[in-house]
Amino acid sequence: MANYAYRDKERKHIILASEALEEDRHKSFYCPNPLCNSKLFICAVDGSRKAHFRATKSAYKHIDNCPYANSSVVFDDNKFNQSNFSFENAIQNLLVKNNSKSAMSTSKSSSCDEHTNYTLRTIKQIYSMCKQFPPNYSYGNETIGRMILDDRTAYCYPKGVFGFKIIESCVKGRFYDNDKNEIYLVAPIANPNYHFILSIPDINLYRKIRNMVFENKDKFIIVAGDWKTSNLGYGYFETTIYTDKQISILNS
Repeated sequence: MANYAYRDKERKHIILASEALEEDRHKSFYCPNPLCNSKLFICAVDGSRKAHFRATKSAYKHIDNCPYANSSVVFDDNKFNQSNFSFENAIQNLLVKNNSKSAMSTSKSSSCDEHTNYTLRTIKQIYSMCKQFPPNYSYGNETIGRMILDDRTAYCYPKGVFGFKIIESCVKGRFYDNDKNEIYLVAPIANPNYHFILSIPDINLYRKIRNMVFENKDKFIIVAGDWKTSNLGYGYFETTIYTDKQISILNS
């Protein structure tokens, strides 16, 4: 499900579901994921429910692991107060330990709370929001392209990933070092030329996250961090993981 799609295969012309007309009902559009060739159709344009795009034709389904085939990217902006959202503050809060229930979970559950007028706070909520708006759109005080590194926004990061960012990553090769308490991921998915090191000082947290990644090696790993250049050289970045609130798995 997606809140926007593209009119053309080259993905130059965006159409928002909220702006779709009755005449668009039988037209096909292209998935926001540049790797996915599925054709999307507008649903609920009559106002009975919130309009959205879905791959409703069996011949034009999403590719495996496409985020837009996943319920975890469903985002209803009417449930959240955009004016109160600060991306930097939200990521900083994810880096702080507290006694609240862990945000690390699979996408089988809803990515959004059932309350209204809330501010985005969990990594799944922020990730869902980022996936449902085009890279050049803004939410709160920041553009989508400056909040997340994924296949849509890779062009925003020609020199690397620095500061508070969410990455959509995956496992490639050996992904952990028990002596250093480190997890290794790569991104973006289509062209994984950036390497990310998750340094986890807490041994129990390290083991928990290592096992979680091992059990989901074929899934996308979503990570929020304060990224800095690694001493391993160009293309390597690292962050410290303080809490499992910083990590989520995108299940199919």
